[in-house]
Amino acid sequence: MSDSNVLYSIFIKHPEEQNMTYFEHLKHAFSYGLEALCCSIIFVVHGFIPCLFEKTGSTMVQNLHDRLHGHGTKNEKIN
Repeated sequence: MSDSNVLYSIFIKHPEEQNMTYFEHLKHAFSYGLEALCCSIIFVVHGFIPCLFEKTGSTMVQNLHDRLHGHGTKNEKIN
């Protein structure tokens, strides 16, 4: 496999399959990752102090799921 085919496979193939550029895909994946990180923090805080964020984490996870599968308000989908 040539260097250009390897680079294509690593950086471009999947975004193209999602009808995105590399940077569009990066933006979406980063936003999902940041949201998931926030969910994780909320679950950890809730674990220590159960009266905080009683439904926040599960609501955020459901919203993230809906966005990932195209059921969110932005009707976006990424794999």
